[in-house]
Amino acid sequence: MATKAEMLAEALDARHRLLKGEMEAEIRTADGESVKYAATDLTRLDAYIAELEMQTTPKRRPRSIPVFY
Repeated sequence: MATKAEMLAEALDARHRLLKGEMEAEIRTADGESVKYAATDLTRLDAYIAELEMQTTPKRRPRSIPVFY
């Protein structure tokens, strides 16, 4: 099974291929299914990429505000 980072790299590569003019790009999802994207599906692919980026990017804690007495 591919890691989330590998899946993100594959999705970004698929997006790149679509933007270069290929008619279809195929990727594998976390459950092993194969999904084909066409150039008209870029918004769906962008949403999938954003979801993977949220899962692979470490969560940032809000900065604490210093309190002075």
